[in-house]
Amino acid sequence: MPYSAHHNSPLSWIVSPINKSGAEPRLYRRSDTTSIELFFDLFFVANLSTFTATHEINNLNALGSYVGFLGVIWFTWLQVTLFDIRFAQDSVFERTCKALQLAVMIGFASAGTRFTTRVRDENLWAFQSLSLILAGSRILLATQYTITLAFMYQSMKASAKGVAYTAMMFWAATICYLAMFFAFSQGHQVPSRIWTVWFVLFGVEMWTVMGVSCGFPEIGFQDTYLNVRMGLLTLIIIGEGVIAVTRIVNKTVRPGGWTKWSFVHILGVTTNVYLLWQVYFDLSPGRRLGRVAQQIWAQLHFPFHVALILLLEGSQILALTLDVTLKLKYLAQTFLFVCEENRPSQEKAIALIRSTITDMEIPFSRGATQEWAAISSLLEDLSNQPLCPEVGTFSAHHNVDIFNDLMGNVTAALFSSMDITPPVKVDIGLLDSHQLLQMYMKLLAFVYIYFFAGASLTMGFFSVFTILSRRHKRRLHLGFSMAVRALLAIFLAGLVSFASYFPLAYSFMTSPIILYAFTLPLLTVLLVDRLLDGLASRRDAAGRRKRENAMELKRSTLTAIAEDRGSVMGPDRHAPLSIGGEEAHSRRSEP
Repeated sequence: MPYSAHHNSPLSWIVSPINKSGAEPRLYRRSDTTSIELFFDLFFVANLSTFTATHEINNLNALGSYVGFLGVIWFTWLQVTLFDIRFAQDSVFERTCKALQLAVMIGFASAGTRFTTRVRDENLWAFQSLSLILAGSRILLATQYTITLAFMYQSMKASAKGVAYTAMMFWAATICYLAMFFAFSQGHQVPSRIWTVWFVLFGVEMWTVMGVSCGFPEIGFQDTYLNVRMGLLTLIIIGEGVIAVTRIVNKTVRPGGWTKWSFVHILGVTTNVYLLWQVYFDLSPGRRLGRVAQQIWAQLHFPFHVALILLLEGSQILALTLDVTLKLKYLAQTFLFVCEENRPSQEKAIALIRSTITDMEIPFSRGATQEWAAISSLLEDLSNQPLCPEVGTFSAHHNVDIFNDLMGNVTAALFSSMDITPPVKVDIGLLDSHQLLQMYMKLLAFVYIYFFAGASLTMGFFSVFTILSRRHKRRLHLGFSMAVRALLAIFLAGLVSFASYFPLAYSFMTSPIILYAFTLPLLTVLLVDRLLDGLASRRDAAGRRKRENAMELKRSTLTAIAEDRGSVMGPDRHAPLSIGGEEAHSRRSEP
């Protein structure tokens, strides 16, 4: 009974994955994703979106926790998918299993908020919960494989061995996750990074399932839609970039509407997301991959997705940083304007400064309450004295200090709203506005590094995917396309070195060019592929014309030969034969 059974058909309690309608029993095969699998993907999306919204990647610990939690939900999704695409058939049992798998994803979300790179007393329960949830998900997978084994044991005994090995592995993995739960129960005696053992287990699970599928081709992945599932998951990851674009729009477009620079910043991030989608799906396998190539393709998607997330999250933070620098620039220009010739009245000037700060829409509740109190106090001080006294007087020096403190507190509030704070408390009054901005930019150097590292890795994976999917038929074109991607990956990796010379990195990070630094390589890749496609098309067309001309020449030659023979033999082809026969007869009749 295939998964796509008619809606009016009665739902069986449990269905065998074996199709016995042919000469030999074999597994049912589907060609596309089912609706229940897409529904399961929604819970993956929800987990990823929630974790992304609460964890901005602006330091090494945040990066480690992001990759760690992504690994937990990604490898769980992978194992569920590897079972579904081969053995799952619509039944009460499978729907019950899917409901439990959805509950697992909800459990991950409940513990994800406390997930960090180090185990501490305050987040110990999160690691205990994740260990139990992982154990529960593997018990479910082990049960599914065991029931599949019972169906296959009689009719597909050879392949049943592979299913048995897989089931035993998941039962063993369950014991390991339960052991991890008891290890976390030791409290402060637990090593702070013991959770990395999970990734060892994830690797064992993936390579066991993949390896068994190679040893038993009947339960392999070649006739499945694994590539489609990986493509859909990649679309989900890229979709996080789309969500990031909408966040940037909400944070950067002021009450006054769009500005030239907000349009430039949002266009840069949006273009990167769009071109990423186009380049990736341009490489999607259009033919059946080999057994090894398909498994390499699938296994490379975890580091590829990590690189994608680093790239997309980095571009979001850099775009918001550009917006912060523009807001500070507008505030500085406001300070200059209120003290120029034909200046406004003091009340209007302070109202203008206040409205400029208000238009920034700083969420002071996100760790910037002290800055808000300081800003309010400074604005009150400005209203109680001359705003722009003569240069050289005590009041002038005092107002310069107030403007400097005001700029410093606004700067600190803007970056605090992005969860970017210095590791040690800094006295804002000791730094001028430019020094304070440079201090925060140095904190963002980590974002700069992982943004271009993610861009370089992404382009490197595109180079490998070009080979695996055989994007171009001709080896020369394939090699050239791969080499272009590899060179661009090296170029993007070279941009990381800017971080070692801060003035250069600072000028780059405060310029919109940084958002387009990955756009141009993506455009280059697309143009090169289109050029090679055009050359291949012209070559194929020329080859077809050449073959057609050769066939036409051959036909015309054969026609000419036939006509020549006809003209030599004369109009009556039988006449020479009869004449020759009569002459021979007369010679034989002579004595």
